[in-house]
Amino acid sequence: MTRHPKARTRFKLLSSLYVWHRYIGLSAAFFVIILSATGLALNHTESLHLDSSHIQSERLLDWYGIHAPNDLKSYSAGSVYFTEVNNQVFRDSELLEGFSAPLVGAILYQGFIIVASSDTLTLLNQDGELIESVGNAAGVPPDVQAIGATTNGVIALKAANGSYQTDESFLAWTEAETVEATWSTPSDTPAELLPKLQAAYRGNGLTLERILLDLHSGRILGSAGVLMVDVAACLFLLLAISGIWLWSRRRASARAHRRKLEQHDQARRKII
Repeated sequence: MTRHPKARTRFKLLSSLYVWHRYIGLSAAFFVIILSATGLALNHTESLHLDSSHIQSERLLDWYGIHAPNDLKSYSAGSVYFTEVNNQVFRDSELLEGFSAPLVGAILYQGFIIVASSDTLTLLNQDGELIESVGNAAGVPPDVQAIGATTNGVIALKAANGSYQTDESFLAWTEAETVEATWSTPSDTPAELLPKLQAAYRGNGLTLERILLDLHSGRILGSAGVLMVDVAACLFLLLAISGIWLWSRRRASARAHRRKLEQHDQARRKII
């Protein structure tokens, strides 16, 4: 039994589409896995702590161009050093979470450490544990530029609009025309601390959330990665369209086959 030319053409077309559908599906499988896995993870960023999990891989840090500066200045408070690196503040080589930059000084005061930024004074114990932070709302002058201790043992501040000193209770600030104080000034970061500080900064510069976001969008490979994701999206569209078309053709073919069987059955009954 020979097939009609049109039937042979349709059969070849369907066979070719099945083959292409299979190859497109295999090609898209890798992207489906990546996009699905990263999408699921990003949908649970908070519960998985993706935004607070930091990447330590040297290769990935280099790939993202995360390098700590070599020329760093630090403020010393006794034997403890405070350093600002690209808007992050470190106590020795430990990142101070939630500390606002820019850093303007650090001093020892009555057995505690006071670290000053432009709008906040942060009180720490000598183990680096946070005790209290006070800002402009608590009376700290705006735009602090330096912190020091007077000869009378009280805290002094240099601000944009003048100099101030506080009372013994550290609650009220009084403007003064002249303040004799030993001011906290920056100095070169000690040579033994510098590599530890640079490693700590690099280790806090890239989160797992950022990696997953860039994997999901393809940006981890730059413009080429974005193009790959665009191509993958086109493959998904082709896969969906070809799948729907093949399904509809198979369904139509099945219906036609059932009709032929019914017609054949009816013709046989008439003969009988």
